[in-house]
Amino acid sequence: MSDFRLVVDAPPRRRTLLQLVHSELTLRSFSPGQRFALGVLCVAALVLRLALQHGRVFIGDEIGTLRYLKESPGYILTHFSTWLSMNYFILLEKGIAWLGGGKDWRLTLLPMAAAIAIIPLTASVALKFTGSRRTALIAAGLVAFNPYLVMWGVMIRAYSLLVALSLLAINEFFGWYQNQGWRRGIRVAGTVLLLVLTHLNGLYTVAFILLLMAAESVSRKDSGWRRFIWQSRTLWAPLAVTAILILAAYWQLLPDIAKVNREWGTDTPPTSLGYLPQVFLAYMGTAHAAILCLLFLIAGCWSALREKRGLLLLCGGVVLSPLLMSLQGVSVNTAAYARYLISSLPLILILASEGIDWFARFAWARRWQAITSWIVAALLILCWTPNIRAQFVAKSQWPYAKAARFLRSQMRGDDVIVAGWSVGFTLSQFFKYPEKRILLPNQYIKKVSKRLDDPTQGRVFYVTGSSGAAPGRKATVWHFGQVEVTLYEGNTPRALLEQWRDDLLLRTGERVWAPFEGDYQLLALLEQWAPSGRSADHWRALAEQCRAQRPSARDVPRHLEKATRAVIFP
Repeated sequence: MSDFRLVVDAPPRRRTLLQLVHSELTLRSFSPGQRFALGVLCVAALVLRLALQHGRVFIGDEIGTLRYLKESPGYILTHFSTWLSMNYFILLEKGIAWLGGGKDWRLTLLPMAAAIAIIPLTASVALKFTGSRRTALIAAGLVAFNPYLVMWGVMIRAYSLLVALSLLAINEFFGWYQNQGWRRGIRVAGTVLLLVLTHLNGLYTVAFILLLMAAESVSRKDSGWRRFIWQSRTLWAPLAVTAILILAAYWQLLPDIAKVNREWGTDTPPTSLGYLPQVFLAYMGTAHAAILCLLFLIAGCWSALREKRGLLLLCGGVVLSPLLMSLQGVSVNTAAYARYLISSLPLILILASEGIDWFARFAWARRWQAITSWIVAALLILCWTPNIRAQFVAKSQWPYAKAARFLRSQMRGDDVIVAGWSVGFTLSQFFKYPEKRILLPNQYIKKVSKRLDDPTQGRVFYVTGSSGAAPGRKATVWHFGQVEVTLYEGNTPRALLEQWRDDLLLRTGERVWAPFEGDYQLLALLEQWAPSGRSADHWRALAEQCRAQRPSARDVPRHLEKATRAVIFP
């Protein structure tokens, strides 16, 4: 009688959360053709950013970077303010300026290099979360031409580098998970150190990595979570050293950081998340692109629920940052929120890419899926082209460099430039001593109000945006695109102010238009020294109506309204 044994198959071992991610996949998994396509995307993105940077002047917060480049390294590393919020990045840019011999286009090399690095890094992260090479390439294409990333890719602020290092940290973390050795752990810790030194908002990416670690520990509760924690010492030990180094790097800045947050960035927690739709629109550029991308985001989330569960971790990474900001009490305007959350944008585009691929898989036969995916991705990029084109148009419509060259050639003696805060801030990069040459309207009036009948010591070049059709003006006016330069002069300051008042009345015609807000505030000030027959309250009321037309004025948090209104001439 033959022996026999009953064989019972063991139940399949339950996969942990991080095992749902394809940690083993890297860019080396791409075929030669796919690598070539990724290279083409990088070259095309570089050409686009070089074209955008050509002839562009530094604007907005970039002027803050330029101002602090004049300070010593010791000052940069021991002070913190609204523009000096990325100290080590500015110090690095100072080194580039010293090596390059000037504060010019060479300062954009670092953010532009980071902007190009974002493309393959996004492809690598997408490959790990989706396991699909096609989805990874689509995500790389979306990142290459997203208008928000294009805009920040040429600006001398830390945001492009922040995104690149955030993606690199996530990549390195999954590399460590695949091979949990000390060398990999040190690489993760080193990347985290660079990330947080680049910008403190890198801490949100660190929180995502820690969340992944915690989720993995919880998912192993029945299969050796203690063993996992012990094995992961190759990561948390280097991260602990990194935490000490980060604390040492920012220790002297903590009082200033707390002060800036208290005055400009925080409210009673938890703060509202109602800004998220506006941030999403800012990322997508146009309403059509936002709607299309939202549909693919929903499809990507559906795919995560039904098929690719690893993408649920990516969804957690997208949601985590705004939740943490709300619990911190972060409360700023929409533009600032968009900057703070910029590291989430590639993750959003990865989810949208999965949605595009899911649509192609379920809507068409297999042989048409790849073509359909790329056609749909191209359609989304096409929706972004008006916003990208607008960035080029803005560069040509506001030729500040040309206007500054003209002003330098015309100004003599004690002549001054009078402009609102934004225009004056931008023009300051073209003058060696801008604090002496460029004044706000209230500063100039305060300067001359005590000697109204003395001989005039200099002329005034009033620089504003174009006023449109304003017939009857007698003052000398030059136009440089949308930049308008008006010359005022008189034998005495009183005569100059009266000429200025008369021209402002003709320039504005009491029309309600957002660019006239500063003009009406100026007329309100002039009522004391050069009365127009109207009350100062009348002009302030018109200024308030103009202010209400500015989108940036509508999303100012309540606790910042007083500070914002303190800027009389925006």
